[in-house]
Amino acid sequence: MSSPPLPQSQSSTPGVRPIDNFRFTAHQDQTTLVLGVLSYMERLENEISEMKEFVNLAFKRIESIGTHQAGVEGSVEEMRLQNRNWNRANVTELDEQFRTLPRFHGDYPGDIITTGDGLREASHKAIDHLLDLYDIPFVPTMFLVEKKMLYLRFLGANRVVMHRILD
Repeated sequence: MSSPPLPQSQSSTPGVRPIDNFRFTAHQDQTTLVLGVLSYMERLENEISEMKEFVNLAFKRIESIGTHQAGVEGSVEEMRLQNRNWNRANVTELDEQFRTLPRFHGDYPGDIITTGDGLREASHKAIDHLLDLYDIPFVPTMFLVEKKMLYLRFLGANRVVMHRILD
């Protein structure tokens, strides 16, 4: 194995240093690299602009649907927030009633458990019914305690009441 010959330290042209012999190759490689990066950036720029258009179209569709239902949804969420805050601040004992939250469409369910004692004694079937009423996502194989915790968080129960119900 022989190593490549090194350039002669003496150059035939006055004023040219031996290191200058290597610069052309490095410059050529840099130029190729820069051109490759620039073309990749152009391709990314095109893909990003296409993605922006796609996302904007989706948002426009959602906005057109949302403006139709915004009045109902906004007032339902506002009422839920007010009732959750009231539940968190005012329900401190198991025999006190929680304020009922409106369902997604604004109506109030009539057949639900409203006290901590009732929730403490509730079965899987009763809690599944509550979660289904409010369209709260859950896995049917979850433990009863986990399901109750989901419902209590949705209801806005404070930690003390949650602890008393779940223990």
